[in-house]
Amino acid sequence: MDEQNPGSEARERAAVAEVVSSVLRHDLRNRFSSIRNASYYLMRQSQKTELWKTDPRMEAFFQLIDRELASAEELLSNRGPLSSRDQRGLMRLREGVERAFGQVRIPATIRVERAWEERSRVEANAEDLALLTRCLLENAVEAMPEGGLLGVRTLQGEGGVSVLEVTDSGPGLNPEQQKKAFEPFMTTKPGHAGLGLCIVQRLALRSGAWVELQQREPQGLRVRVVFPAAEETGVPGGA
Repeated sequence: MDEQNPGSEARERAAVAEVVSSVLRHDLRNRFSSIRNASYYLMRQSQKTELWKTDPRMEAFFQLIDRELASAEELLSNRGPLSSRDQRGLMRLREGVERAFGQVRIPATIRVERAWEERSRVEANAEDLALLTRCLLENAVEAMPEGGLLGVRTLQGEGGVSVLEVTDSGPGLNPEQQKKAFEPFMTTKPGHAGLGLCIVQRLALRSGAWVELQQREPQGLRVRVVFPAAEETGVPGGA
């Protein structure tokens, strides 16, 4: 957590809460579906019995179960976002990166290389972009406990897209791990929650961006977050 920036802490907590609540909603929907199927089977079997004909409460109770399940599912669907999606503006990726570097502790055993090559601006929320970058930096640092090389650069891609690229010299991820990398609670590091890349993907999607993972040779991981061209493109690069 960033002790110097309460706003950053609140946004990180909101992002984690959103991931956890999404997992819980998915789990609850599956459970509701199982209950509805079981209720339907029991109702069909009960309709064949004398009790169904003689006790009107049987049908009323099954209708009650169905209504309550429908209400519960509606509550799951009609939830508001847990963190702000407004207050977006045109900004350079390097602004979010520089803010994130101010929130992350980089060990002296890790050498950092930076390069700012993007020319266009992206439409994003500044705090979201900083948190996204922070998650990437922390993941990279954690992948190199004995030290290594951390590379961070922004670049201009084809079609006006802007790209944030973070690389490390850690062990990387095998193909099977890459397939599950964005799943909540997926981690190869003992004692870690495994929410970093999941949060990165969610924050990227809010800006219409997407995340790519690439294994580096001979080892290491490259994470690219590709942002679509904003309305204002070709803005001259700054310092």
